Amino acid sequence: MRRLWCALIGIVLGDAAVGQDHGPTFADYNHSIWTASDGAPVQVTRMAQTPDGWLWLGTPNGLYRFDGVHFYPFAAANGAHLLSPRISELAAQPNGDLYIGYDAPGLSVLRADGRLDHLAPATKDSPVNWTNAVKPDRDGSLWVATSFGLRRLKEGRWSALGAAQGCPDVDVVMALAPDGQVWEAKHNQLFRYDRTTGRCIPTELRKPHGRQSERIQGFRMSPDGRLWAGADGYLALVSAPIAGVSVPSRYLGQESGSTSLFDHAGNLWALRCPTGICLAASAGQSAGDTIDLATATTSRLDQRGQLGSLAPRVVFEDREGDIWIGSPTGVERFRRNTLRPVELPAIKGDFHVAPDTDGTVWVVAPQEKRGWRYDPAARRLTPLPDKYRGATLGPDGTVVLLKEDGITLRRAGVETHVDLPGPMPTAAWARSDGERVWFGGFGVPVQLWDGHAWRPPVELPGAEFVFSAPGHRGQMWRALADGRLVLFEGGRVRTAYDQAALGGIGEPTSVSAAPELVVCGEQGVIVMHAGQFRRLHAQRDDVLQRVTGLFVAADGSRWLNGGTGLLRVEASDWRRAVETGAPLRYALMGVRDGYTGTAANVPSLRMVNDRLWVTTTDGIVEVAPTRRGLDGSAPQPSLLGVTGDDVAYSFTQPPRIRAGTTRLRVDFTAPALSRPERVVFSYRLDGVDRAWQTGTERSATYTGLGPGDYRFRVRAMNEGGVWSVSERTLDLHIAPTLVQTVWFKVTCILAALLLWLGYRLRVRFLTRTLTARLSAQLEERERIARDLHDTVLQTFQGFVMKVETILPESESGMGDALRRSLGDATSAIQEGRDKITSLRAGVRKVPPLHEYLHMAGVQDAAPGQRFALRCVGEARALHPIVEQELCAIGREALRNAFRHADAGQHEVIVEYGARALVLTVRDDGRGFDTGAGAKRGHWGLRGIDERARGIHADAVLHTAPGTGTTWRIEIKAALAYADGRRRMPWPRWFTSAAVRWKRLRPHRPAS
Repeated sequence: MRRLWCALIGIVLGDAAVGQDHGPTFADYNHSIWTASDGAPVQVTRMAQTPDGWLWLGTPNGLYRFDGVHFYPFAAANGAHLLSPRISELAAQPNGDLYIGYDAPGLSVLRADGRLDHLAPATKDSPVNWTNAVKPDRDGSLWVATSFGLRRLKEGRWSALGAAQGCPDVDVVMALAPDGQVWEAKHNQLFRYDRTTGRCIPTELRKPHGRQSERIQGFRMSPDGRLWAGADGYLALVSAPIAGVSVPSRYLGQESGSTSLFDHAGNLWALRCPTGICLAASAGQSAGDTIDLATATTSRLDQRGQLGSLAPRVVFEDREGDIWIGSPTGVERFRRNTLRPVELPAIKGDFHVAPDTDGTVWVVAPQEKRGWRYDPAARRLTPLPDKYRGATLGPDGTVVLLKEDGITLRRAGVETHVDLPGPMPTAAWARSDGERVWFGGFGVPVQLWDGHAWRPPVELPGAEFVFSAPGHRGQMWRALADGRLVLFEGGRVRTAYDQAALGGIGEPTSVSAAPELVVCGEQGVIVMHAGQFRRLHAQRDDVLQRVTGLFVAADGSRWLNGGTGLLRVEASDWRRAVETGAPLRYALMGVRDGYTGTAANVPSLRMVNDRLWVTTTDGIVEVAPTRRGLDGSAPQPSLLGVTGDDVAYSFTQPPRIRAGTTRLRVDFTAPALSRPERVVFSYRLDGVDRAWQTGTERSATYTGLGPGDYRFRVRAMNEGGVWSVSERTLDLHIAPTLVQTVWFKVTCILAALLLWLGYRLRVRFLTRTLTARLSAQLEERERIARDLHDTVLQTFQGFVMKVETILPESESGMGDALRRSLGDATSAIQEGRDKITSLRAGVRKVPPLHEYLHMAGVQDAAPGQRFALRCVGEARALHPIVEQELCAIGREALRNAFRHADAGQHEVIVEYGARALVLTVRDDGRGFDTGAGAKRGHWGLRGIDERARGIHADAVLHTAPGTGTTWRIEIKAALAYADGRRRMPWPRWFTSAAVRWKRLRPHRPAS
């Protein structure tokens, strides 16, 4: 966008006597231009502003609205369309309605809620055709001036006023005066409508002396309520308010002018005079009954480059006091600068300013050794004959003027001359603390004048000072080159602060002692509070850097002049930041407000009469500390659109966002035409944002939102810290995808349950199969044990008993041999009994798995081989067959490791898990290549695998050359443990739910 942020210098007509204030010129305005390349509409012919702050623009190509940042084509909330794109009239009403007239048949009204209704149809026999003006009357009726006569809508019925009623019937323009009078005009004829007779009465139009009657192009109302008829080159008074009749509030902004307009201060803005724009300052305050534009014009813009177009079509003032121009090339804005330049000569360096008690100001340019006496009332600048090197103001109002021939002290109009203590040094300066004068310069020791003689300070006489500022009477603050800040009182050091105490603000640039001690430095600002310094912070810390001037206004607001511009801080915001450490809230006035350059490296804020003078590196500007903008109303946030994955959704109903949307964006705004960049927004999405998100962005983007209902809320704050009265909310619904629906989730849960049940049935089947197999094995073993006991052992036992009966009692060689044989037979019988016992499941003499493997490891380990066994979980009884096989597997794995692994460490881990029993045997030996195959005659690995498969266990071998060997045998709990169950602790939530259900279960009453 092509913006002329610098103020344009107008050409002031006529000779200006020195000291006379001509009111505002174009130099007092900030000028901005929007063209088609910025999205602005062209051929703008009508403008209006509704109470929500939107600026409406009518063109031959449609209707647009502007929020200060972006232009938006009009779209009705109810889906209705304009009757024609050719807009001829826009009239905003206090209730939020906007009347829309066309260069065609028809009349529409846009309601405050966004609905578009049509009051007159777009047909050939429409009562309204080519609208020139729309005026609601106090009785509820509606007046419409058209190119074919005057129309009135009352109680839903249209009526026409034309030649039969003595009213104009072609090219009618009209106005409604504050006293209720209806005025119409046709060409150069003026009419007044008589409500009693219902007729139009011709009225003589005043005109400047010697001028012929010109075509009346429209009516204009000045701020005092006087109604003027605008003709080519002049305005003539039509009516003035009757005594006791008040001017309607906020009359401005209700209509735009195609030729001229009075602003709120009574300045007259005229278009095409004959080209460009003319400004007649205070013309609306004229006591005469005519205004000759050529004579009244005080400033004009009529040269190429000064405007976007030299043929503007419409002028309008918004509620903030900005002037808007519509032209064939776009839209332009003139905003009155908050800061106004003081007319001073161009110089090198900075100005020194010292207000005197008589209202005049001493202004000095030290580098040029020039001085002036300035009279603010007359705006007269008087040069001084002497060579001046500086001007400062003491805490008691003493003006200190440093000149080549000495120092002049002015107290209450009385001057006192003081000779210098020596030659004038380079960068000389002089200050007063109210009791004595301080004097110094580059490379020169500081001297103090006590009214009688010059003396060096008693303390720190040779110290190098880089800054000085008076405090209370008798006090002088001095900054030393080593970073310390020293307070002198009575010429002696009272207090000193080092950089640590100053919070690291760098070299001091300004000190203010009242109402609290404030020290400003190159890097920040600190305030003395509760006996200690507190550093201030802001959203932009650079606004608090290099502050060279601080002023406290009568209302308690603070003004700070720093490296980024002039800051205004309300008293409540200042206290909040000092007491709580919250970020400082401020209003920054920069180049867009008339501020040029940066803060001068001198005391840069001085109160001159009722104006605050701000010294910058580009001169001096002034501002009224008590002045506020015209518009103090709260901003009204507005929702612009919702897009999900680049799909736009309308606001006709709560948007239903389609399923699968991954990125959601909400666009919003708050119309602020003067300084939109200073509007702050705060928004949140309920259910997502835990806190309000605050910033200047005008959109919010969310990703990863799940299906469901959401509510988006937004509010806005203007530059004055005023929040919107209410929030704008938007309810959203994001549809779920198939996998996000409840039915899909229920189906998944049911499928998972079926899978789990299938798995459980499969495990149960395997468990029963293995149990049956193991039971069959046990039964077979017990049958074998019985058969062996009843046949072989009984036969052997009977044989032994028979031999014992026939054994000779004598001791002979044959008897001894038989007795030895009988002993061996008895031992064999006992061994057989033991074997039979081991075949029976009911009698168990084998130790548990972990104990057995521990004994096996200790027995089989060779000297130097370390062995360890670790048991995880509570040991449980195992199924006999499983335990037997695991013992065999574990011992075989240990023996292989002891014999072949060449390992230093062997470890066995037995995990009694709730879901499975895990046996791990590992070593850190040399390992082997499993792909090489087993050696002939070695069946250990195959035996382990076969035993594991026999009990439905998973046997996994991990090994490789040089990496050691690990066997992991895992068998499910249902197969491994003797009780055949998993020991799983119930989830707490299930247990608590069961307890609650049991407590809440209805009980049958006792009989």
